Amino acid sequence: MDIQDRFFDVLPFKRKSAADWILPACAGLGVGLAVGMGIALLYAPSTGEEARLRLKEGAYRVKERAAGLAERAKAQVSSTAEQVQNQMRSS
Repeated sequence: MDIQDRFFDVLPFKRKSAADWILPACAGLGVGLAVGMGIALLYAPSTGEEARLRLKEGAYRVKERAAGLAERAKAQVSSTAEQVQNQMRSS
């Protein structure tokens, strides 16, 4: 018997799996990051108008990138569907 097993047998604590603590830790980390980003925006050395403009430009860039990715995915799906149809016809 391992010393770690004996330790947990003596103490009234239940041995926890990794899943018991990973989700709460990730949630806490996410909340901390969001709060930190909000505080950083509030204390940034720029005016509210400049901050809103930067956020608007960033959102526009994200929107354009997402649209480009969607177009690429659509083209790839269309190409794959066409290949499958050609294979189905030839067999």
